[in-house]
Amino acid sequence: MAASAPTTRLPLLSPSGVRTAHRTVTDRLREAILSGELPGGTRLVQSELAASLAVSVTPVREALRDLVGEGLIEFDPYRGATVHEPTLEELEEIYELRSLLTARTVAEGVQKITDEDLDLAETLHKAMKAQNDPAVWLDLNRQFHHVLDAASRRPLYQEMLGRLADLSALYVGVSISGSKSRRKNANSDHAEMIAAYRERDGDRAVELALRHLADTVEVARARLMSAPDA
Repeated sequence: MAASAPTTRLPLLSPSGVRTAHRTVTDRLREAILSGELPGGTRLVQSELAASLAVSVTPVREALRDLVGEGLIEFDPYRGATVHEPTLEELEEIYELRSLLTARTVAEGVQKITDEDLDLAETLHKAMKAQNDPAVWLDLNRQFHHVLDAASRRPLYQEMLGRLADLSALYVGVSISGSKSRRKNANSDHAEMIAAYRERDGDRAVELALRHLADTVEVARARLMSAPDA
């Protein structure tokens, strides 16, 4: 990490959509972090963010708290809020845990998933294929995997995988940054996963899911290792 944290790039954080201020700020900051618009280590000043987004400090404070929970922002009583900086060690740990849980939930989910679940996964897959905005693609990706993770009907597994998916989002963003081929490959993986679920082929679905996670780790690892401060 550089000795001095970069300043918040406020001019880029314009408000969007007609939603609650809390939701708008949360979504906008998440988008800026996952897209790299706000890089790791950036210090986030509540009053400056509020002015940039034309809202009061209250929804900014609530949004920062939500994003701390998602692992995208860190809070220190002395430094305040800063954008979480991805590391190789964290990448490996998150995906090791995710792979262990995924193997079990996919094997069970293939047998329990409904046609409605698969239709929803298909709809999300088609939306991802048509999407050019990386930030929107990342959100659709989270929704897609949530549908498959929930199919096992194991609430505790689903909760843990949801938490790991939140923590993974930053690394998925790293893996697709500047690489249209990674998104294209991920979309192809998703199509194959849907087909395996529809055929109730548990072994194939597990194989595809684990390969999909491993590919993300491989690309994200390479990008982190090639970063200037790595």
